[in-house]
Amino acid sequence: MKKTRGLLYPALQKFYSALSSLEKFEKGSNFFDNISHLDNFFSEYRNITFVLQKSLAKTEFISVYEKLRDKYLINDVGKWFVGKRNNIVKEQPFDLEKRIVISIYSGKSIYSLPDLTFTVENDVDYSSIVESLRKSFLNSGQIEVFFSAEFTFYERGHTKDLYDNFILGITQMKLLLSGIQKELNEDCVLSEELERRIEKLNFYRVPKDFLFVDDYVFNCKHENFKKASRAALTSGHENHRSPIENLDQYLPNGDILSKFELMHLVIFQMQNRLMPTCMIVYSDNTFQFNSFESSIKTTVYRKFNEIAKRIEKDDIVNILFVTEMYTYNVSDIKNLDSQERVKHAKNEILSFYMIDNQLSIKSHIYETKKVNDFKYIASVMHAKSNEQEIPTFMNPVKLEFDRLLRVENELNNAT
Repeated sequence: MKKTRGLLYPALQKFYSALSSLEKFEKGSNFFDNISHLDNFFSEYRNITFVLQKSLAKTEFISVYEKLRDKYLINDVGKWFVGKRNNIVKEQPFDLEKRIVISIYSGKSIYSLPDLTFTVENDVDYSSIVESLRKSFLNSGQIEVFFSAEFTFYERGHTKDLYDNFILGITQMKLLLSGIQKELNEDCVLSEELERRIEKLNFYRVPKDFLFVDDYVFNCKHENFKKASRAALTSGHENHRSPIENLDQYLPNGDILSKFELMHLVIFQMQNRLMPTCMIVYSDNTFQFNSFESSIKTTVYRKFNEIAKRIEKDDIVNILFVTEMYTYNVSDIKNLDSQERVKHAKNEILSFYMIDNQLSIKSHIYETKKVNDFKYIASVMHAKSNEQEIPTFMNPVKLEFDRLLRVENELNNAT
């Protein structure tokens, strides 16, 4: 059976072509390939509106297109896309700049090396940058060094992260095409197939750090680098927040920590495992979950440093965290690395922590072998919180809450 082309098919094909080009853009690739992918992306992105105008020109839907175009594409980012397409087609390839920040984590602090900036003229192989750290790490006196490499891409001479414009441009174009599709209400097998293919592409769907950050550990004893294998559970939209009342289904009359605990204890009972999960609570009584997995501890250090940087800007008031942990005799694990310590584990526990913007700290520890015993759960949940301490990897959020509290107190005293 012959498949007919609907009115939206040409635009969806161009959108798919644009996103497919962007899908090939990778942080560790050379400039020649990445510039080529960006040039194709800008050209095909701009062509979406050209083919839409042609498809709808002699139909009653051209006015719908114009209305939706003005709503979604007539803005600063839309103008930027038009300008970049004209520039790369008529004048020169996209003038790309790459910056890399190496961040080294300890239990108490983060140290970032000076930014490394590259263009097509002075690019170096990514692996050589990582390898260049070997000597200083060996001289550090540490058993392991946890660090990450974060990539950011810019137009040369500018300070705006390209990723932000890409995501906004893609989101707005999706809204435009969705709006037109709703008005057309046409049945087109080709368009449906393209939409399925578009939904499977990764660049605009996966968390930003999966695209542009690598986490590493350097083992000073064995003198080798290991890059993290990572996974994340996403809600489909990085900025999605839920009302705090949604947690009432787990424990209507409990406090927020108890609700968080019970929710994740139930998950552990069903799965016998649990992804480390942060719950970030905002001043407007909404929250987000950030669930992730990693083969090394660096990712946990980085996550809490990232959250700490957001606290003031996003008005975060409370942070909860749950993770599986091992308990050890300290004497058994002296001078051992993370992998070697596991062999000496005495017990496996689920650890829950909470710290708020008033520096109130609460925590509860559950033995995993007892979590199917509801009496045991109740006894732990209703017991007084453990010592007012949090793991060292949570120190960045504690320090930031403390800083903001001191600023607030100084302002109050001044008035």
